[in-house]
Amino acid sequence: MRSTVIWQGVIASALVTCLALGVMGGVGWLLTLNSTERQLEEIAVLLSRRAQSTLLQASDALKSVASSDLLPCSPEGIDQMRLIAVNTLSVKSVGYVQEDIFVCGSWGMIGKKVDALPADFTTDDGVKISIGVSPLLESAKPMMALEYAAFNVLVDSEQILDVLFDHRVRLAIATTNGNLIRASSQGSETIVTLAHMGPTRGLREGYLYTSIRQGSWVAIAAIPRAELLRILLWHSAYMLPLGALLAGVAVLGIFRVSKRRLSPVAALERAVKRHEFVVHYQPIIELEHGRCVGAEALIRWVRPDHGTVSPDLFIPLAEKSGLIQAITDQVMSQVIRDLRNVLVADRSMHISINLAASDVSSGRFMDVLDKMREQAGVLPCQIWLEATETGFMDLELAKETMSKARAMGYVTALDDFGTGYSSLQNLQQLPLDILKIDKSFVDGISQPQTGAVLIDHLIGMADSLGLAIVAEGVETADQMAYLRSHNVRYAQGWLFAKAMSAEAFISYLDGDIQDDARVDL
Repeated sequence: MRSTVIWQGVIASALVTCLALGVMGGVGWLLTLNSTERQLEEIAVLLSRRAQSTLLQASDALKSVASSDLLPCSPEGIDQMRLIAVNTLSVKSVGYVQEDIFVCGSWGMIGKKVDALPADFTTDDGVKISIGVSPLLESAKPMMALEYAAFNVLVDSEQILDVLFDHRVRLAIATTNGNLIRASSQGSETIVTLAHMGPTRGLREGYLYTSIRQGSWVAIAAIPRAELLRILLWHSAYMLPLGALLAGVAVLGIFRVSKRRLSPVAALERAVKRHEFVVHYQPIIELEHGRCVGAEALIRWVRPDHGTVSPDLFIPLAEKSGLIQAITDQVMSQVIRDLRNVLVADRSMHISINLAASDVSSGRFMDVLDKMREQAGVLPCQIWLEATETGFMDLELAKETMSKARAMGYVTALDDFGTGYSSLQNLQQLPLDILKIDKSFVDGISQPQTGAVLIDHLIGMADSLGLAIVAEGVETADQMAYLRSHNVRYAQGWLFAKAMSAEAFISYLDGDIQDDARVDL
């Protein structure tokens, strides 16, 4: 049992530790996802607003030049184009195209044939937008062109990404049909595909991403899984120690529970639940006629892994822990079950049941016993209730309990008299029928000058109170003869028989072993 509890504690501690660390690791992962998703969403919103602002600014500039009263390529018109290109942050150049001829622009008169701009999408107010347009200057990088009426403006799409963001985050702006407008780094086509084909956010293809759809385009912010794991490690720096702390607290709790399970009280609690107690019966002999008139029920605790435990070891613990009441109930139930037929068949037979101090103080056992006895058909007078002197520490409660028991017809006895502290005055106040003399006084019979004087005194005291005597621990024929000569009525001890199982006691009564088990009286 001990090794089982220890192994269970070790296994439970290991599981709890793994669980605590796993939970904290999971919490760290969720915290990482949650915080990073919020960051990505904030960045995507900023990117979307930046794109919208850039487009709106360029679109307003384009419409202003298209609605001007100035002739498109007049000196005044060209000056207007130049002012718009200089004063509008998002606009790099302004141009005027008529019949596939780039007539003029903010650079001046051009007069060069150009191909029509392919429109990737058109805004709700009629502005055509083309992506990746090559300016007339061969060295210039591709730009985004906005066209309205015969006018167009070129916008550097890098300005759209001009937002403050974590260097680990990748940004992209694309059309709603999946065409990339601009990305913060090469290889960002993957995140555009994720946002175009899948949900607006998620963890896929090695990226955690968030996308914001607004108007004709999509703003995307994503972070690679490798960077996400680095953030997780940072969170783990304080989540895992917390998990270790929780695991330590849990392991300490398991240790305390295991320690309690290994404690004597816990073992006794399990014994009560498992009904590990058995009752043995030591015959009580009527000395005058030499016959068995009953037995004292003696409890034994048979532990499956430790053998039989002495009552001297567990009864005090049971009384201290409050388990004695449950044990008393089990003893009473087993006694009635074991000897019901014997007691019903012979009304002169009795059985003695020992009571604990708490039983005597509370008196709660009587209702339980009376119900068992009545159902079995056993008479109250066939049950002797034995209490030791410690059971009478609260004299008033003891008197109330024992008086009620006698009124119900039970026989009351004081066990181990002379070994405690009861005074003669207290003894006179107690409602008793039987006085049991402890074995230590019976042993003194062989010492006439000391021990015999004491037992003579006790016998005389009992006679003066009108109490019958049961001498305990009788082991020799001389002791028996002495007791008979002093009119002691009952005796029990190894001279007659040791405590035995219910089956052996019934056989003893039937005469199967009685002739060999007791001396000739």
